[in-house]
Amino acid sequence: MLMSTLWGVVSPLMGLFYAGIQVMVPCLPPAPLSTAVINTDEYMGSWYFVAAAAWEEDDLKSFKTTDSSILHIQKGANDILTVTETIRIGDQCQKNTWSYFALSVMDPFLFRTDFDTIVLIWDGKLINCPSCIIILFVDEDEEVSAMLFARNEKTPDEVIQEFKSKMECVYMEEFLKAPLKNGYCKLDEAA
Repeated sequence: MLMSTLWGVVSPLMGLFYAGIQVMVPCLPPAPLSTAVINTDEYMGSWYFVAAAAWEEDDLKSFKTTDSSILHIQKGANDILTVTETIRIGDQCQKNTWSYFALSVMDPFLFRTDFDTIVLIWDGKLINCPSCIIILFVDEDEEVSAMLFARNEKTPDEVIQEFKSKMECVYMEEFLKAPLKNGYCKLDEAA
């Protein structure tokens, strides 16, 4: 209850702060999508991991062993999103599932139910890719990464370059593209 009240006060202040920073840093992305937008059918379903960027190389360490990854996003009860990730590491398929929620439908911040992770999501308009999303992920170790996901298995090189360029503009100069050497894991293949 206290966390919800505190966040209800801090969230609008952060929105104003973000708007002020956008004036000083023109390449900063527009405001992230609200939970009300993310909970629409347009964002449900499968998203293929394309690339990641970070401020520090160490923040990309978890991606370096990943050949490919798919996010499966589903609506749950009470506006909770269930996110299942299938990851291929070498020849092995792994599956992880998390639940995310927002404190209000207009809030752009999604919290993992254990409060270990915060997520912000932008649509692909930032990089001229209407079938893409960009997810800013802050985990429990305070590692920050921006990840590009697309609806299709094949993403044009110019979209990847645009993502890299936009991330470099906000000083996320460490970059990693998914190798995609062994293909994607299907949801039912992953252990």
